[in-house]
Amino acid sequence: MDVAIALAHSEPAHEVVRDARGVVIGFIERQRQTGVVVARNARGIVVGRFDRNGTRTAEGRLVSRSNVLSALLLGR
Repeated sequence: MDVAIALAHSEPAHEVVRDARGVVIGFIERQRQTGVVVARNARGIVVGRFDRNGTRTAEGRLVSRSNVLSALLLGR
């Protein structure tokens, strides 16, 4: 499945993630003050977060040392 990310502006705090058909599958939010990036599904439920320690699921399980939040959205 292909994923496209629509950017709200040049340095977005909020990105919409869509599948190949254009259906919204989730959102990526950048919390500028803390440096944490949060992934929410289309219903707004947190599915994971990324910080300097890696990407973790909503349950706190480490899944990668890099940012793979889009993959978490696809896996749900």
